[in-house]
Amino acid sequence: MITGLELANSLGAKVIEANCDSLLVVNQVNGTFKVREEQMQRYLDKLQVTLHRFKEWTLQHVPRDKNSEADALANLGSPVEDDEFDSGEVVQLMRSVVEEVHAEINSTSLTWDWRNKYVEYLMSGKLPSDLKESRAMRTKAARFIMSEDRTLFRRKFDGPLAICLGPGDTEYVVMEIHEGTYRNHSGVDLLVRKIIRASYYWINMEKNTKEFIQKCDEFQRYAPMIH
Repeated sequence: MITGLELANSLGAKVIEANCDSLLVVNQVNGTFKVREEQMQRYLDKLQVTLHRFKEWTLQHVPRDKNSEADALANLGSPVEDDEFDSGEVVQLMRSVVEEVHAEINSTSLTWDWRNKYVEYLMSGKLPSDLKESRAMRTKAARFIMSEDRTLFRRKFDGPLAICLGPGDTEYVVMEIHEGTYRNHSGVDLLVRKIIRASYYWINMEKNTKEFIQKCDEFQRYAPMIH
């Protein structure tokens, strides 16, 4: 929880709504239960200092039987390979937050999405052990370049480089181009071409664009009904 709050603070968050499936932790933080163990008290002191950085915060208890989504996310790491992830965030704690005063975070796994394997290859040149996968990686990675600040770009056949977007940015870009100044509300194919012309790229562009348009009220009302 402390590490999550520090991440939120680094992103500029001012209001925090936190959920926890541990009734003990929730009541200790909210002051209902007293802390008897010295180690637990150190965590609580650290947490209280971190919470004071925010304008508002709330912590509520979520029963474990109603917390299936968080439980599923917590167990994703072991059975699933990294390239099978569609989106999400994974934080790897390197050491205790109270022993070392602050939490050290493995930034290479902070954002776990489709870009990571290309960034890792461009930085280290490390290839998969499987010969077929290694050949495929070299072929695909030839289309990408990385800037000094580790921003990933994809080469286009013509025009400027396209910036590669992660899961947190794609929906905003699609919405802005689809419902922007002119509110064009174009179809899937035309919208994808506009996104490419705007120099953005991510995998599953057509899939994400189609899912977005299916939720657009105006497009569903006024689109031509061919059949």
